[in-house]
Amino acid sequence: MSKPMLRATVFAVLMACAVLVAAAWMPRRYLADEKPKFQLAQMFPERFAGWEVDPSIVPVQPAPDLQKVLDATYDQTLARTYRNARGDRVMLSIAYGRNQNEGMNTHRPEICYPAQGLPISAASVRGDLPFGKIEIPVTRLVATKDARNEPITYWLIVGDRITHFGDGHKLATLRYGLSGRIPDGMLVRISSIDPDSQRAFALQQRFADDMLGAMSATARTTVLGQLASTS
Repeated sequence: MSKPMLRATVFAVLMACAVLVAAAWMPRRYLADEKPKFQLAQMFPERFAGWEVDPSIVPVQPAPDLQKVLDATYDQTLARTYRNARGDRVMLSIAYGRNQNEGMNTHRPEICYPAQGLPISAASVRGDLPFGKIEIPVTRLVATKDARNEPITYWLIVGDRITHFGDGHKLATLRYGLSGRIPDGMLVRISSIDPDSQRAFALQQRFADDMLGAMSATARTTVLGQLASTS
């Protein structure tokens, strides 16, 4: 066998081995199959601690092209507006997918709000949202259009860990992939319309505290991941 042919043969064998190794390491088990099944509509209470769903408010539907992407990315979504006796209103949006992948970026507020015609007027800031004994890592930002000022608080769960979009998101997905599992993912978004952004963030914090406190232990584990065990 000539040297060029030998090199080509060795290269072909190495490539075949690389393909086999990649296939062996490819995640095949869904983490969601190891968890209790749930329905978002039942998991998030309609009434709690003075808050109740406002049936008069119909959530704004995404543009048709964006809706197609959302339908292909998520297994469940939930959109509600809650009100209290003082007339405060808070919007809750949940997106869940049993196959966590980069498609979840579609629902990232920094992307989906501008796609709906609401520019981001205040850049994303990472912070913490206190609940019981824990601090929930969240992202806060503001979307504004004309007289509408919408402060937003959200957090992302990949598998059983809360993380942030970007490197944290990718590392969490990779970590599960190396164990042969495909993680699920959930994005929890809370927002309200208020010209005073700091007042809105304070209201959202109280709402989140009331909501999480009213949820079952199993539901809190789904929404907070490992943090739920220390709350």
